[in-house]
Amino acid sequence: MMRRFFLVAVIASFLNLPLTLSFAQSRESITVAAAANLNGVLDELVLQYTKQGTQQIKVVYGSSGHFYQQLIQGAKYDIFLSANQDYVDRLVSQGYSNDAGVVYARGRLVVLVSNKSKIRPTPDFGVLKQAVQDGRLSKFAIANPALAPYGAAAVQALEQLGLTKMFQPLLVMGGDVGQTMLFIHSEAAQAGMVPWSMVKQSNTIQEESYILIPEKLHQPILQKMILFKQSNPPAKGFYDYLQSAQARQIWRQYGYE
Repeated sequence: MMRRFFLVAVIASFLNLPLTLSFAQSRESITVAAAANLNGVLDELVLQYTKQGTQQIKVVYGSSGHFYQQLIQGAKYDIFLSANQDYVDRLVSQGYSNDAGVVYARGRLVVLVSNKSKIRPTPDFGVLKQAVQDGRLSKFAIANPALAPYGAAAVQALEQLGLTKMFQPLLVMGGDVGQTMLFIHSEAAQAGMVPWSMVKQSNTIQEESYILIPEKLHQPILQKMILFKQSNPPAKGFYDYLQSAQARQIWRQYGYE
């Protein structure tokens, strides 16, 4: 009986070995949930950081609102970079972090017209209003304001300009800012409001095709990040790097302030 027990124990230990190794290997990676508007700048930051020979970093992009819902339902990430501070503040208040999180960048919003459009945006939206009236502008893209902070800022800007009633029937809402950009690029919408950072990263967008929205027209887009209590220990190094002087230069190059 003892010999049989010993044999079973040995077999069980060997069967468990691959599972243990697999888990250890998975924890070597730093997992990051990031707002869709960071696609590009965060890739560059990861590239520069991993040149130091540190752990692999896996980034998943999407809407901040969707990530918040996933996180409170048990999704596991080491770091969350939100497109605003509200979602991070909620997570902090619910005890997900040992600190209050960090504002890592301030975003800007632009009005962008599609490449084929003859419309040229102006600060007072005068040309866009005329384009709505004469039928040249029939679809206007923004990110879903319930999920994406840049979408919420777009709604605020339209309200401040007194254009909500005129533009509401034209709105096409992307699930995140990446999808909103796709609507404009594919001509599914003739114009829209998107992050300045995403416009700066494009090699195909002409300078006359977009214009910065004055910040006074919407609440500041303060983008905040959080390091989770149960994060993989090496994630702290990347979290600190994102706040470093070297990282700040890269943030600025990609249109963040």
